[in-house]
Amino acid sequence: MSSKVPVDRWEGVDGLQFVGQAYPTHTLLDSTPCPEGSESWCRYQRAKAAGSPLKEIEQGLPNKIINQIKPTYLKLCNETLLKKCLHGKTQNCNESYNNILWNIVPKNIFIGLETFRLGALLALILYNSGYAGILSVIRNVNGSLPESVAQELLKFDKQRISTSLRHSLPIAKLSRKKEKQLGKQKVLRMKKQKA
Repeated sequence: MSSKVPVDRWEGVDGLQFVGQAYPTHTLLDSTPCPEGSESWCRYQRAKAAGSPLKEIEQGLPNKIINQIKPTYLKLCNETLLKKCLHGKTQNCNESYNNILWNIVPKNIFIGLETFRLGALLALILYNSGYAGILSVIRNVNGSLPESVAQELLKFDKQRISTSLRHSLPIAKLSRKKEKQLGKQKVLRMKKQKA
């Protein structure tokens, strides 16, 4: 098997199950045999076949840990489970919260703990209640808020919900799928032109 994964290998469930073959690479090198030759998934065996020394050999996970996580790992490579990932809808709630958080709090510059906590709390309110939640907090802290500000915050919520509903329509999903497929075809054409 080649060490590099062809682009079309990732198409469909077979390609996703191919990821499961990476499992043996994280076991301890001393006690786990790996296939020999230049086509091996093992860096050491590829280097040995090429006649060049391997500069770094990182220690894998101990067999005790490997044996503990192996059943879960193999369940995640199950065909039924992987089919659910093929058509999108794979973002979980935590990823959505993180998206809101990192839009509020910058990752690329240092901020203090208090700023991060405030950002995390704002993200939590936005995630759970939208801008209406922010409006509620402001009213509880300040007591009063200009009506124009309140209307703008509620308008943001309506726009967010409207956009979300529009993006979840079957026609929008189909359009995104076609766009993604066209992008893949373009990449494949470019690779063929280079070859």
